[in-house]
Amino acid sequence: MIPDDLQLSARPVAHLPLVRAVIDKLGILDVIDEHCPKHALNRVADSDCVLALITNVLAGRPALYRMDEWLGRLDVEVLFGEGAQADAFHDTRLGVALDHLDQAGTDNIMFDVSQRYLTDTPGDFVAHHDTTSVSLFGAYRDDDAAPAPAHGFSKDHRPDLLQLVYGLTLHGAAAAPLVVTVEPGNTADSTVARDHLARLADVLPDEREVTLVGDCKLVDKHTVGRILRAGMHFVSLLPDSFRLRRELIERAWTQVPALADWPVLATKPGRRKADAPTAYRGQSFEAPFRAILEDADGVGEDSMEDLRFLVVASDTLAAKFDRGLDKKLEREAVAVAKKVSAANKKSFACEADARSAAESAAAKVALHRATVQLIPEERREKRAHVGRPRKDETHEYTTVWTFDLVLEPDQHAIDEARKRASCFVLVTDWMADEWDDARVLGEYRHQHMIEGHTGFRWLKGPAAVAPVFLKTPERIRAMGLVLILALMVRNYIQATLRTELEARGETLPHPFTKKEETSLTPEMAFEHFAGVMGQVVSLGPARRRMPVQLRAPALRILALFRMDSRIFDPPRGGRWKWPRLDSETSEM
Repeated sequence: MIPDDLQLSARPVAHLPLVRAVIDKLGILDVIDEHCPKHALNRVADSDCVLALITNVLAGRPALYRMDEWLGRLDVEVLFGEGAQADAFHDTRLGVALDHLDQAGTDNIMFDVSQRYLTDTPGDFVAHHDTTSVSLFGAYRDDDAAPAPAHGFSKDHRPDLLQLVYGLTLHGAAAAPLVVTVEPGNTADSTVARDHLARLADVLPDEREVTLVGDCKLVDKHTVGRILRAGMHFVSLLPDSFRLRRELIERAWTQVPALADWPVLATKPGRRKADAPTAYRGQSFEAPFRAILEDADGVGEDSMEDLRFLVVASDTLAAKFDRGLDKKLEREAVAVAKKVSAANKKSFACEADARSAAESAAAKVALHRATVQLIPEERREKRAHVGRPRKDETHEYTTVWTFDLVLEPDQHAIDEARKRASCFVLVTDWMADEWDDARVLGEYRHQHMIEGHTGFRWLKGPAAVAPVFLKTPERIRAMGLVLILALMVRNYIQATLRTELEARGETLPHPFTKKEETSLTPEMAFEHFAGVMGQVVSLGPARRRMPVQLRAPALRILALFRMDSRIFDPPRGGRWKWPRLDSETSEM
């Protein structure tokens, strides 16, 4: 006979205990506890609120309202410890926690988290930097506090919306966020970059070599000067606006006219097995570059610095030029026809003037060979007086000139344009005897980590801040910190999965296709924990938690992190304390 007071409670936990355990390993909650100690009257600490927000984001639910209702459907004791209650995480409490984070200093918290991570990370540092705009919806408080949403150049192509400018610096294969800034929406990218330099110099250890990798926003005399004065190295893209860029490309092709003779620096497999791999070839040169070696206050002197410039020829860019060649020729022909029509509206009084105008127009044609055709025309002069002409009156005529340009594709000009379009130029202060050309290009190609799913694409996708209605700059700053901490956790999970699978020579099944993979994303790995429930059997006052049932792929994932199913047990008297990042033991 079944007792009347026997109850079975089952609530989902899915992958969230794994997320919580990784947060503990990174030391994020310990840092927040140091900066924001728990008040005696609070039911939950600010660090618990941050834990709730991070797990909320990594559960694919970026809404910040009604968090208590969402947590109420989960087994919160597994996440927050025995006796935890979901109704403690209401909107007001989470908002106050964000206020406390801002009061403690988001930069200070991020600095301490980064220091804990970097302490256990060997080797020199390569940091990737970039900026992006994030569009916001709704009304915001209009004051002078930063960051203030404002209209600016929208990279989301939504100039009608207010926006913020996010600056982000990631480190290493794990793409760990080191520095993040949230600036007003009309802040220039170069200003964000210089702010990053000052903060990055404080975070990274002085005794190690530091290389900053970024796109062309890093290359101006002020920013380069600050990088060099701070004792850091850099690799960046030389902007198209620099005349030096074209000169270097022409110098490279003059020195080695045949592309086949350029050294191959890297190759990239085709998208399909049948596609041939594409290659990156390059040559490097040294040249002086004007930099202002200024400090954070903008004080410094002019200096001509010897930098290294790597001209890279890309098969991918050459193929892109070839695909668009017909449209380029068509557009140029249409543009030339319009210019000829506009010039001929007034005509020319002499052949010399018509020829001069025609040759001037022909000189601006880039991809065609233009043949000038001068066209004389007898035009009757206007009568000197009004009225009906007499029968014996004669008409006077004069010769005017127009011109036409006959176009045909100029193969030599096309080949030269193709050479320029297929090349880009990298600039660095690393000289050839320290870094070879392949390494310079390789570090720049890793810039995708900050633009892809380990950086901005994730922040603007699954963790989109745009729909969040945070009305005050203080909470915007604090929520920016929470999103970056969530990104750090996500990227650490992905890097650990891929590194451990490669080191052990193992694979994991794709959750949907069942195909064995070595490069699963965290979101794919989390699917193997779908349906995991926390079950509690109650008989009167006695309660007993039942062991969770995990599938084989989930157990293998835990083994990659040196964890086991105990992470699904509620910690007693507080959170679990997992081994630090440098621990090599499988014991917990």
